[in-house]
Amino acid sequence: MPFIEAYWTTSGFIENENASKILPDGCVDIIFTFDESANAFRSEIIGTMTTFIKVICPQSVRMFGIRFKPVGITAFTRVPVEEFTDRNIELAPVESLFDTSWDEALPEQHSTEAIINYVNNYLISRLSRLYLPDKRIVRAVDLICLAKGQLSLSAVAAEVCLCQRHFERKFKSATGISPKMFAKVVRFKQALRHLRNYPHKDLLSIAIECGYYDHTHLIKEIKTFSGDTPAGFRP
Repeated sequence: MPFIEAYWTTSGFIENENASKILPDGCVDIIFTFDESANAFRSEIIGTMTTFIKVICPQSVRMFGIRFKPVGITAFTRVPVEEFTDRNIELAPVESLFDTSWDEALPEQHSTEAIINYVNNYLISRLSRLYLPDKRIVRAVDLICLAKGQLSLSAVAAEVCLCQRHFERKFKSATGISPKMFAKVVRFKQALRHLRNYPHKDLLSIAIECGYYDHTHLIKEIKTFSGDTPAGFRP
């Protein structure tokens, strides 16, 4: 639980539909794709994103994902997380994350429950061999999230007893993005929650509550991260 945000699965893609969008959330995902029609399997890592990506899949595909909490993946690999940022790469070359035999046996799990049990048991077996994440960066992430992205980053650096330069370097190595970008992603997620939960609230009020200068700033950030306007997230 300290390292994993969620397991997720999706299937039932509709042919000729518009591409689905995956939005930045400050997390790293490992995605396993099973294509039953082609009897194919692939595993890939999706690094921390600074903008949206589009995904188009055939109906025969189903996916299972591991979403790591920010910094969480550093418990399982020494590879700096910033090497994955805004990239989608094959999982196999990522040093020390999973044993080869484990990856080869995963396609033999034929139900979502079996996959979850297999993944969970493997990760639990790794607990005695973890690389302990930097507690200062874990604390910094928690502070930024608790403040919903509305906190002076110099105050965060001081709180975790790091000078600004070392704080930014360590934060980016552990999360894949700078503290400033991470705070922007946190504010973006908070703004989306407001848009969905308060459909009749005006944009200026949402902007101020979520730490934006004004509604123009809010619209610009949402466009950058999602490729859409705020109206696209209203229920």
